[in-house]
Amino acid sequence: MQPLDLTMRPPRGPRETLAGLAFMPRTIDKLRAEMPGGKMAKYLNRPDGLSAFMCKRIGVDMEELRGVVAGAEDEDEVAAWLQARVDAALAAETSAKLALMTVDRLPPEFQERVRQNHPVMERRPELTTFFEIFEADDAEAYADP
Repeated sequence: MQPLDLTMRPPRGPRETLAGLAFMPRTIDKLRAEMPGGKMAKYLNRPDGLSAFMCKRIGVDMEELRGVVAGAEDEDEVAAWLQARVDAALAAETSAKLALMTVDRLPPEFQERVRQNHPVMERRPELTTFFEIFEADDAEAYADP
């Protein structure tokens, strides 16, 4: 797969799926942006972030996924690799859990870090789930001037 420049557009939305997994296309976009020639822009791929949580929950090593993405010809190849390793029921359960995850369930120090990384939360206090926050943050960051 080719590197991705996230200064031009955001990663795909958190609700988009691949191999039955919500958030996986967004994770793949960030992994592609980490590749030589890619640009992460303001995006993060932290070892304690949502992508890492998803990977841990489905039993996929993030470093191994990073290598698969870098070496894959296309996303179909990544999807096939995931489908061979992740039970469809676990993928559906994980997707549902991710969609409902809220910031208020984090320890206070993590909540503060999320607020710092996503200033849209200050202007939009009704945003509670990570998916809502990411969507609003992307829309604001890439809005037409």
